[in-house]
Amino acid sequence: MRHRAAVTRTGDGPRSAFSARRRTEGASLANTLSRAVALGDEEAARVVHEAKGRLLGLPVAPEG
Repeated sequence: MRHRAAVTRTGDGPRSAFSARRRTEGASLANTLSRAVALGDEEAARVVHEAKGRLLGLPVAPEG
């Protein structure tokens, strides 16, 4: 059985540049969230988690 190499499509418009920035920011936030959790900083973890949700376009959950 022959395997095909994965082909990655890259756009060259403003939307793909926007998406690339979002991916970069999302990775950075994931890193920060992991550090906050490892340090036991619940408040920082909550704030970063909310920021990542907003970046992804998710609705903010009510506190409580």
